[in-house]
Amino acid sequence: MISRRSLLAGLGSAGVAVLAGCAGFGRSSDDGPAASDVDLRPGAVEPVEWPASPFPVSVPESLATTHEARARELLDAVPAEPSIPNAAVSRDLRNERERTAERLEAGADRPWATGRLAEWRGIRSDAATVRGAHRAAIGEDDAAATRERRRAVREDLASFVSDHEYRARSPLEAVLAHAPVEDLIASCRRRVRPRREYPADPIARPFRAGDVLGRVERARATLDDATGLLEAYRTQRAETNSQWTSLIASADRLRAAVGRERATVGEFLARDDPPVDDDLRGTAAGRLFTEASYRAESLAEDVEERVDDGAVATATVEAGQALVAIEALETAVEGIRDGAYRDPVTTDSVDRTADRARESLAGVAESDDPRLAARIAEPALQTHESAARRLGEGYADPARIQGDLALVDLYARAVPPATRFVLDRIE
Repeated sequence: MISRRSLLAGLGSAGVAVLAGCAGFGRSSDDGPAASDVDLRPGAVEPVEWPASPFPVSVPESLATTHEARARELLDAVPAEPSIPNAAVSRDLRNERERTAERLEAGADRPWATGRLAEWRGIRSDAATVRGAHRAAIGEDDAAATRERRRAVREDLASFVSDHEYRARSPLEAVLAHAPVEDLIASCRRRVRPRREYPADPIARPFRAGDVLGRVERARATLDDATGLLEAYRTQRAETNSQWTSLIASADRLRAAVGRERATVGEFLARDDPPVDDDLRGTAAGRLFTEASYRAESLAEDVEERVDDGAVATATVEAGQALVAIEALETAVEGIRDGAYRDPVTTDSVDRTADRARESLAGVAESDDPRLAARIAEPALQTHESAARRLGEGYADPARIQGDLALVDLYARAVPPATRFVLDRIE
């Protein structure tokens, strides 16, 4: 049995005291400023530079170019001023076309190439949705064609999965190269399930028809990207070997480790009520606990599901994320019980928490393997980015922002030791 402190050395009780102390001790009081009264600066949460892409080879620009060209083709087939007898449908269709056109012109700006491809797939899907809705609204029935497209994607997906060899230069590189491919396989599989069928009367339900076409279009785009990423890796890496057996063993070991650590915080998982009797509403502590609780539970469950599904590369990455999330939850609980994170939220407290979060994220680069650490740190990077965006758009609850930043801080601090732990268990 591995103890928590030997599991993630360096985040012991002394570290907890330091982290909790940074957030400020003291009980919430009725005479403090309400969260809604705190005026935060739009730039209080400055964007951080993401680590370099963890995908081990360069991603061909042709993949994104293909998505853009296809999206333009689909959208160009829809008139800017559609002539539809139903005025409400005509208005909604025009609005959706304008929105998609704006996204198309804005393009994709995600930090990693794999993220930019995801954005382009979304734009391409939206364009297909608009075109499908327009065709349905003017009386074109695409039911048979949609079934055939879905069947073709499903068959191609089965063939791709059957031929998918987990070849790489090392087990670690296999994790980094094949986890994104597994993600795409899972995404494609979800979208070819006929959860929503093409409507029997498309004229009456044009946007339902468009949604079905959009899902099938995105399934095809997703499979294209899976094929493209795997081909890019094969082309740019010579002398690779199958790492399948090694990845299975690593995923099983890490699943067991996550299970043991999950049991130590089981009473706090997926809970809204705080680990203390005090009312934490309106404090960073309340938001911190809720988010840490649900994130730890979700990531731990994801590891189980990935291993069961045979997505062993993804399971390895998510095991690292789950271990970090569990550690962040335990640290948050100890801090909250000691009185941390409960002071009234102020502009200064948000600024201080933002500074600590930024410093902790910068420390991810000091991990033993920055590429694996970047994947493990991705949830914290996304949370930080979301907080910065909400604040910049003027839509942000101060207590929520500070709670999210506190979680980013705790999560990012646990990434380096968790990265080392995962590395030691990758054969």
